[in-house]
Amino acid sequence: MLLFPEILAIAMVVLILVLIRRDRLPISHSLWWLTVSALIAVLGLFPGLIDRLAGWVGIAYPPSLLFMLAILTLLVKVLLEDLEVATNRRRLLRLAQKTAMLEEEIRALRRDIDKRRTGR
Repeated sequence: MLLFPEILAIAMVVLILVLIRRDRLPISHSLWWLTVSALIAVLGLFPGLIDRLAGWVGIAYPPSLLFMLAILTLLVKVLLEDLEVATNRRRLLRLAQKTAMLEEEIRALRRDIDKRRTGR
């Protein structure tokens, strides 16, 4: 019988695959979420694993390790998203600058063409 974590992991995998198929989620992002789904499935299949991990790390209350891992995972994801946003902002600024330069060049060429037509 499937337990809640396994059902959650399967549902996440199906959702991720649907989002990829509809081109709503890039492959690079989907790999992250598939990894999270796999971790949920592993922890659901082996519930004693979290107890052993908590003991190795020195955490007395094993469920708090889950919360700590979840928070760390979210912090890493936020950091990666911030890096991507910063990169996209930089690209957008460069594109805007290049567009402005090309528009000015087009205006100059049109002025030259107009001068040649009028004979000035």
